[in-house]
Amino acid sequence: MKKYDTTTKITNFNVNWQAIKSACMTTISKQVGDKEPSKEWKRKLLICRHSPIRRGIISWKWENIPYAISTHFARHHEGCEKFIGTERTDRTNIDREQRSQMNYVPMEMDANIQALMSIAERRLCMCADPTTREYMETLVEEIRKYDEDIAWSLVPQCVRCGGCVEPFSNCQYYDSIYDRIPEEARDTVMKRYDIYDKQRVRKLELKRGK
Repeated sequence: MKKYDTTTKITNFNVNWQAIKSACMTTISKQVGDKEPSKEWKRKLLICRHSPIRRGIISWKWENIPYAISTHFARHHEGCEKFIGTERTDRTNIDREQRSQMNYVPMEMDANIQALMSIAERRLCMCADPTTREYMETLVEEIRKYDEDIAWSLVPQCVRCGGCVEPFSNCQYYDSIYDRIPEEARDTVMKRYDIYDKQRVRKLELKRGK
């Protein structure tokens, strides 16, 4: 498979956990304290996907993404916005008839945390286009530089659901990862997220030669 430039730049990271917790406390008619929310609290909230996480907004840019791949991300619409470079001949001075669907265009996106989770469920899925998955994986690792808990929460839908939910495919990914792990070690959503994130980090370390 051809190697594409998946370089991802975070252009705005507007995640204030104190503000998110304040919204949570307001919904139960309580006041927020001054203490930073704990990792455990953050991860529980991310799993629950309660509405206050939508206060967190992340923006990023791909300077070079194949046009066909950009359309996969453009299909997401709840809680996110997309800005994709044109292929119009009068704008680019390149004959559109000569362009391939895999020619690069620039693309920017804004998404709240809940929307990011929805995007990740589809684009990290092993049934997704492999190139699309590479762009999503790179985005996750860039987000990890800012917030490990949010990166941890971005998983394919099989991890959240406890099994493959693509009946039109014959994907064995979930079984290949979790079947060799004792049931008691994967019987909750949080445990499955932990397992997935650890193997994802390990895969990245191996790729970097660590």
